[in-house]
Amino acid sequence: MSLPLVSFFVQAYNTGPWVRECLRSVLSQHGGYHFEVIVIDDASTDNTRELIAGFSDSRIHFIPHARNQGPIETANEGYAAMRGRYIIRVDSDDRLRPQFLSRAVPVLESNPRVGFVYGDIATMNERGQITCEGDFVKRGGRPPMGDEFFPLLLDNFVPAPTTLIRREALQQLLPVPSSFSFLDWYITTGIAENWLTYFVDEVLADYRVHPSNAHSSMILDRTGEKTIFQVLETLSQNGRRSADKDRWRRRVYAAQYLKLGDNYFGCGMNADARRCYWRAAANVPTKLFQRGIGRRFLATCLPRSWYDSAKRAGRLGLVQAAKRI
Repeated sequence: MSLPLVSFFVQAYNTGPWVRECLRSVLSQHGGYHFEVIVIDDASTDNTRELIAGFSDSRIHFIPHARNQGPIETANEGYAAMRGRYIIRVDSDDRLRPQFLSRAVPVLESNPRVGFVYGDIATMNERGQITCEGDFVKRGGRPPMGDEFFPLLLDNFVPAPTTLIRREALQQLLPVPSSFSFLDWYITTGIAENWLTYFVDEVLADYRVHPSNAHSSMILDRTGEKTIFQVLETLSQNGRRSADKDRWRRRVYAAQYLKLGDNYFGCGMNADARRCYWRAAANVPTKLFQRGIGRRFLATCLPRSWYDSAKRAGRLGLVQAAKRI
């Protein structure tokens, strides 16, 4: 059997309401490319396993776990199983647009220095209805192809469901360290450190927003913060582009602490938000003077009910002023 050009790895756990939609979006790709689909169910406790097993497409290779092994160990297993020249990991609650492969594969085929290609995403709700159509990737006007290593250190702007990776570019980053709570930023920064990247200015996937998203839990249990700085430490120790990394270090750490502060603030975790705002300012003092940051920092020193009341009063004042105009 000839090797597939593309390998999809669908990582599933308790996504019964959405896994069929995800798999159908993978199997319905345009372009006629030879691809395989590795599906690993990490011992779901709902009907996810049965729904996956119901697919009879020969391109699907289903690996059900007898016990839950966690997202990182499962991801490493999936990456090891894929045989394609180009690979993508897809969470089983998301879905791809039909043109994903036909837009991404030609980029990698014609640009051997590009390590991965990515596009924009839309968001959808639990029922699959689009809630925001694109414009999530903020790149500051950079050309489609280039060196995005340091911009990626400042902001994790690459949407995982749209990222088609050159297998060769990924190999040196595997296995993903088991101590990480998420892996996409580790992979994109690790590849961008040595390869060019390419952005397709088009929505290539739909990201589902629902209460079980892992992103929220990583804020609440602080594991996301731990992984962010583990990734930065790993990059700082590999000896590559050291002079540039030293020059960017304070700016990168300030940007990450600032983002963490906003995440914690949004979850009502005032003590953690205040700690991160302080650390952002310790690296780049002017950060506290950015629009809204100083106000949110001060709000972490007050009972949250006071801040919310003041914010509502401010909005009411603006409405009343507008009515007088």
